[in-house]
Amino acid sequence: MSAHPPLQVFSHVAHNLRAARQRSGLSQEKLAASAEVSRRMLVSIEAGASNVSIATLDRLASALGLTFSELVRAPGSEAPVRVWQGDSSDSHATLLHSVALAGATLELWQWQLAPGDSYQATPDPLGCGEIVEVHSGTLQLSHAAQQHTLQAGDTAGYGTEHGYRYHNPGDSLLRFQRSIVMPAPASR
Repeated sequence: MSAHPPLQVFSHVAHNLRAARQRSGLSQEKLAASAEVSRRMLVSIEAGASNVSIATLDRLASALGLTFSELVRAPGSEAPVRVWQGDSSDSHATLLHSVALAGATLELWQWQLAPGDSYQATPDPLGCGEIVEVHSGTLQLSHAAQQHTLQAGDTAGYGTEHGYRYHNPGDSLLRFQRSIVMPAPASR
């Protein structure tokens, strides 16, 4: 997630991942192969000791038929959870809400980036997309070989199958919301 991840997320992920894997009757080897992660990484995540990317968590959730939210939140909780923390304490991402719909999952996120900070995402599966709305500051958004500079009040929507990058080129804090839609995970 970052060099400075929120520790509570690791404990939620460790518990939820292990419980879902055991409910599914999967060994660590089979889940690791299905999610395309190393067994060593999976063991570390289940121990709550791994600094793991959001993309890896997405793959694990999908392999288990879970939504991202079900993997990172405390069991039974709908409370917002900080999922990513940048090097600066002012740079972080919080999952506010998630809704599982027929055929898709919709998530609402709140993001902040300190001046000069960036977040680089790996490509998502085909069919995933997002809309961002800038609340304050300047967002330099790169996706699919395109670059956009968005100011407060601006929005942009795009597919995320090519990856994307958020960057704050300004000298003030950047705040924006992000709505993501992705195909629903395979049925449990």
